[in-house]
Amino acid sequence: MYYNTTIRPELYRLERLRIRLLRGIFLSLFAVVALAIVFVIYDLGFLIFLLAMPVIFYIGSLYFRIEKFRQAFKPAVVNLLLEFLNDSPNYRSLSYDAKRPINRDRFERSGLFRPSPDLYHAEDYIKGLVGEMAFEMGEAYVKEISPASNRLMTVFSGLFVHAIFNEPTTGRIAVWPRQNLRRIKRTVDTYVADGGVPADIEVMNHGFREHYAVYAHRGTHVAGILTPPMQDALLEYARTQERDLFFAVHNQDLFIGVAHEYDLLEPNFFKSNLSFSTIRTFYTDITLMLGVISDFDQTH
Repeated sequence: MYYNTTIRPELYRLERLRIRLLRGIFLSLFAVVALAIVFVIYDLGFLIFLLAMPVIFYIGSLYFRIEKFRQAFKPAVVNLLLEFLNDSPNYRSLSYDAKRPINRDRFERSGLFRPSPDLYHAEDYIKGLVGEMAFEMGEAYVKEISPASNRLMTVFSGLFVHAIFNEPTTGRIAVWPRQNLRRIKRTVDTYVADGGVPADIEVMNHGFREHYAVYAHRGTHVAGILTPPMQDALLEYARTQERDLFFAVHNQDLFIGVAHEYDLLEPNFFKSNLSFSTIRTFYTDITLMLGVISDFDQTH
């Protein structure tokens, strides 16, 4: 109902703008072809250059208007979604900044990925409160040079979250999807070199141990951080979602990464964006992350 009454009208306004820009592109292409034909038939020489100048200027203005459309689409929709979520009893003060990155030091401090990646890019910053936990999250794209091919390879692409426990928490753990251990061997080796050790033996949930590999620093009470309800929630995620989830705790800091290979809510320009399913996918990704934070908030 909220989509139909609030989001769809905004999408419809943006759709009309997209169609006007698309018409402008086709008209400019037609003008370029017509000028080319005139040049060939009448051999106008330098005059054709003068005739083409207005068309070139118009095409340039179209390019900037298209970029403005792309940059306006996501904030318009995300802010409406966050307004909807802010009315939920467990979420407060949610806000969005399309250009702001989640800081690189958060990503490196998690220990989930090797420090000092060769390329780090982040955008689409969201912050707020889930229950009593303050959090920030955003899209992160991280690459490093492969030792085998000497080319950049993707280390992580997806949503990355940093949250803070509202109660004192001591210890460090890192949890990776078990199926990814071979691919991230250098990362795990770095974590071990920094003092981490395998801690699967402290996890009583057999299904959780099958899906996730747990490492912890000595002296960490793993079951006190990775509580049985939290294990159940993460295992349910692994069974229902096709995306990898990584998470780590570093004392009071919680880090979560959910990998995906697409850019969330980027608009299509050559086809309609009036799609409930597109909005629903983004909404599901956001609420999924907020739900994981909520699970940690409620089980600690």
